[in-house]
Amino acid sequence: EPTTDEPTTDTTDTTDEPTTDTTDTTDDTSDTDPTDTTDTGGVDQDPPQNGAELLPWLEGGAYKGWKAESAPHPSTGPHFGTVRTYINDVLFESLESMNQEHPMGAAAIKELYGDGDTVLGWSVEVKFQANSDGGNGWYWYENYNGNVFADGDGVALCYGCHAAGNDYFRSPYPLQ
Repeated sequence: EPTTDEPTTDTTDTTDEPTTDTTDTTDDTSDTDPTDTTDTGGVDQDPPQNGAELLPWLEGGAYKGWKAESAPHPSTGPHFGTVRTYINDVLFESLESMNQEHPMGAAAIKELYGDGDTVLGWSVEVKFQANSDGGNGWYWYENYNGNVFADGDGVALCYGCHAAGNDYFRSPYPLQ
């Protein structure tokens, strides 16, 4: 009978130890909160999806910490002369993984320079739903020299050309 009591005591001690370890693990998890922005250096990865909020966000350069092409270059599309593309971390990780469809939250911003070296506008695309839905699952915005050419979901003017890209993203990747 003394042999039976000893394992019972050991089991109780073992049960107490994992409870302490579980508490420590919870503390470690709170230090790596997935909503913490320090991983992106505090860079906003989620542009507004309406022109009234987006334009000041763009003018403030909130996207400047995103991955970007090394320098402005002549556009190969209809985007007003010289351009430079920026992509957020969601789109970057999707492109790195060679996904055929990008996740919700993927975003790209193209600075529009015209013939000079000053930014005169932006083209923006943000995927706001899991399914691209023929381009309707993307928010599109273009403002050049104060003129708004697109500001909405599923803008045919934009997705008509972008349909040829990898889930509506047309810039060469890796970024040049």
